[in-house]
Amino acid sequence: MLDRITADLTTALRKRDAERVRVLRTLVSQIKYEAKESGAEADDALVTRVVQRGVRGREEAMALYESGGRSDLLAAERVERDMLQAYLPAAVDDAAMQALAREVAAEVGAAGPSDMGKVMGPLMRRLRERGVVDGRRVNAFVADLLRQS
Repeated sequence: MLDRITADLTTALRKRDAERVRVLRTLVSQIKYEAKESGAEADDALVTRVVQRGVRGREEAMALYESGGRSDLLAAERVERDMLQAYLPAAVDDAAMQALAREVAAEVGAAGPSDMGKVMGPLMRRLRERGVVDGRRVNAFVADLLRQS
């Protein structure tokens, strides 16, 4: 993924697309910083985490700008979010997430809300192998599932 981002950065530089250059340079910098800090290789998993963090940040900023009536800044954040989302793998659909959550809950023997941690760790690892997931959405579903137990 990092190679693709770097190639897109080179293309944006050639086309003199200043906004895309700024976003991609920032992204590459964040990826390299994260790799250096964690002592890990800049593999696809690390790149995905950094891109997801960037998308989430843009979405939070968009919510703030929308509530503040700043449509000019909202539009700029939306463009940046869309640029970053292009580098994310496909999202895991709700049906697959729910089926996997039930499966993991059964495997670990989850009996109620106190077993949330037992379910979330293995579930998130499995979901991340399949694609991009929103941890807050997964957390809310698992909490509901365990309350029903």
